[in-house]
Amino acid sequence: MKKNKINTNKITISSEDFKKIKLVFILVLLIIVWSVVWPLFRFVVQEIPPLVFRVSAGIPAAILLLFIAKVTSQKLIIPKKKWIPLFFISFFNVTLWQVLMLYGVSMLGGGRAAVLGYTMPVWAVLVASIMGFERITFSSFSALCLGVFGVISLTVGIDFFSNWIGVLVMLMAGLSWGIGTMILKYGGLNFNAFVIAGWQQLIGILPIIPFAILWDFNNVGDPDYRHFLVLLFAIFFSSAYTYWAYFVVLQNFTVTVTSISVMMVPVLALLIDAIYFDIKFSYYDLIALLMIIMSIFVAAKKPFEKKNIQ
Repeated sequence: MKKNKINTNKITISSEDFKKIKLVFILVLLIIVWSVVWPLFRFVVQEIPPLVFRVSAGIPAAILLLFIAKVTSQKLIIPKKKWIPLFFISFFNVTLWQVLMLYGVSMLGGGRAAVLGYTMPVWAVLVASIMGFERITFSSFSALCLGVFGVISLTVGIDFFSNWIGVLVMLMAGLSWGIGTMILKYGGLNFNAFVIAGWQQLIGILPIIPFAILWDFNNVGDPDYRHFLVLLFAIFFSSAYTYWAYFVVLQNFTVTVTSISVMMVPVLALLIDAIYFDIKFSYYDLIALLMIIMSIFVAAKKPFEKKNIQ
């Protein structure tokens, strides 16, 4: 079958290659947004408690995603048999992950919390392998080891004993995200990304609302325009865009490649911490950066699924 060609002067790109380039762009932007989010959350939770902030960003983001789905003529109704996997991904990827992540940030700081949260690839790959969904090849195992050692090198400087609660919270957050990633990939939710992302946000946020009102609402400080700007960023990017983009990426990449790629996030988050919060960026951090980049190159040898790129 002859492929459609996109002609731009002397450059000729097949439609399939163009879609791959678009997917890589979505993944790169996803990594950048996630990297910025951690230091921003560290700033905003000083005045807006974690649960209140999550509800304030999540509900508008869910409405926005479902609105986009509606105006693009997508069906919003999910078949009854798909509600169980949708409930589980909402719980693990939104409810549990977001609550644990925000409290972990308040205990450890943005960059260091991101390091522990991004043990997610270990849990995701192990769960996918144990469940028989993906086979751990030599290249994927090598990439995972490089990435894990890179992340471990970032833990230098964390006082695990005095911050053991924060460490435990972030490890649990990483496990939750890993389980949710596996279900999102293999739960049979073959629907439009805006629809899945919207429902996932809405279902995942609803259980948080009563706890936000009872526990956190009275602890709201004195937020200024900067905190509200971060809230707007959270609505449009860290909530709406990232959940949509992550589902799109998982539809076309393996769990292994997707998980290992996002290991870049804690490195960039630490770099942002170093620039804006005067936190030292050490030689260990540079070693971690190199190891994680190497792991991504190894994992990206065959990054796309064999099925047609969506």
